[in-house]
Order: sequence, then structure tokens, then C-alpha cells
Amino acid sequence: MEGADKLAELIRQSEKIAVLTGAGISTSAGIPDFRGPEGLYSRKDIDAEKLFDINYFHYNPNMFYEAIPEFYEGCEKALPTSGHNFIKKLEDNNKLHLLVTQIIDGLHEKAGNTDVINIHGNFKKFICIKCSSEFPENETIKASIKASRVPICPKCGGVMKPTVVFFGESVIGFEEAASKIQKADLFIAIGSTLMVNPAAILPQYLSHDASFAIINKGKTPYDSIADINIQEDINSVALKIMRILKY
Repeated sequence: MEGADKLAELIRQSEKIAVLTGAGISTSAGIPDFRGPEGLYSRKDIDAEKLFDINYFHYNPNMFYEAIPEFYEGCEKALPTSGHNFIKKLEDNNKLHLLVTQIIDGLHEKAGNTDVINIHGNFKKFICIKCSSEFPENETIKASIKASRVPICPKCGGVMKPTVVFFGESVIGFEEAASKIQKADLFIAIGSTLMVNPAAILPQYLSHDASFAIINKGKTPYDSIADINIQEDINSVALKIMRILKY
């Protein structure tokens, strides 16, 4: 029995499925992995060490807002992949216990998932670093980012920052994710290298009787202990599983 068939059978048997997604689920939507050859960290005109450094952002927010427009507009235009739609089907069929993502593109929400832990934040909410006022993403903010301008707080004139988690900031919702994973009977990691902490340690919260599956084109540190390890194209695997389950 192939990996996709085995995973489909596990999904059929499971009642509380926890899913972790990484950048690999979105690359086919045209959103490059930050660390990939087309990613932000590979650009010669950007100091990658400073781009997502919270201390440097406070010193010079212009660097971030000059570098991010292309990625930001890419996220705005991108559509969910078959991988995203597969996870939405898990929710539709009352199988999804937890969805936690390391990516900041908002495609899970576009796919229709209603309860997502964006552990690294996203661009859907902004906070003023001066007065701490919070604002949902709006047309004024969008226009500023697309023009490589720093969004300004309408209350105090301070600099606004997206809730994207920078180095030096705490991730969002880790404790909730870890708690829910302990109650899951199946954990699926999709498109994640499982190397970036703290998301990388989430599999360690699984109960001993839970199953663990990985769908990722590259290797991960957990390959040898996963019950199912599928190193194939995520969309192809997702489509096959949905076909088997008649989702």
C-alpha cells in the first residue's frame, strides 16, 4: 500500500487530526520559501539578518517596507493550492482538531479554514510600535506597503508593524497548539522541514498512541520515527487522498 493510501486510511480512522504546515505547501501558489533560491533571504540587495530583526525594525522600519512589497502583493494575489483545500476538507468533515501554520501568506484563511493558529503571525493585523493600538489590514495600509512606504498610525503618528513575528519576538499560540496536539490521534506535517523552532518540537507533544505522518518533498529530522513519510509533490498527494476519501 502506497503512502497516500495508508494516510487516507489513517484519516478515515481518526477523529482528532492536528496539522502543521510550512512554506512547502504554498510554493506552488507562487509564494517562494524565504530560504529558497527565489526567497527574500536570497536577494542580494537585502541584509537577511536585519530584515526580520525586531531591534533593527525599531531602528529603521524603512528597510522592511522597501523589501516586502513584492512578497506582500504575491500573497494578496495567490490562491489556495490543493494542499490547502485538502486541509479545508478535513475541517468540513469534522476531522480537523488543530491547524497551525508557520507561513504568513494567509492562504489557509482564503481556503476557508476558520480556526488557524498563525504561529509566525501574518499581515491581517497591524500594531503601532509607539502607542500599541491595533488595526486590521485596510486599504490605507495596503497602499502604503505596495508603495514601499511605512504605514503610519492614525492615532499617534507612530510606525505600524504587521503581526508577523520577527526574530526577538515570541511566537503566537504555541502553548495552545502544544496542548491540542496532546489530544490528537493523528498529526500530519505538510510542507515543513520541521527544523525551525519552536514549531519543530510540536511532534514531541504527541501522545504515544497517536500516529504521525509527514508530507514533504525534502527530508526532515523526524523521517525515521514518522509512521508515514511521503516525499512527493504535496498537491498530487492531497488530490489522491481526497479522491480516495471522496472529499
